[in-house]
Amino acid sequence: MMGFRIVMVILASLHLAWSVLIALVANFADGGSAPERLLLGAVHPLAAALLLYAVVSSERLSPLIRRITLAMLSVSIAGDIVAAVLISQGTLRGDWSLPLTFAVVPLIGLMYLVRRRQGPQPADR
Repeated sequence: MMGFRIVMVILASLHLAWSVLIALVANFADGGSAPERLLLGAVHPLAAALLLYAVVSSERLSPLIRRITLAMLSVSIAGDIVAAVLISQGTLRGDWSLPLTFAVVPLIGLMYLVRRRQGPQPADR
């Protein structure tokens, strides 16, 4: 489990860096609706930061932080799926597969946090 935790730290760090970069670009880009900007500019970076904190935290997470992290990851994933569907229907412009790439690390992180909840893991002590 320790090896998977290291992989999660790397994934969460890369996802946070990518999310912050995209947030900066999205705020300067022309076009895009308010929900799109909110997803790219706030939800993704916040979810990524919370995921990194949750993974790096060697102590047991407080229930409030855990719930907020799970909620933000879920909102991020759901937002990406909705964006992909809207793009595929022609409602939004873009490539429908691009939003789904943003959902990969949050989905893995969500599964990691749920698995971590099932009991203390040797790497979490």
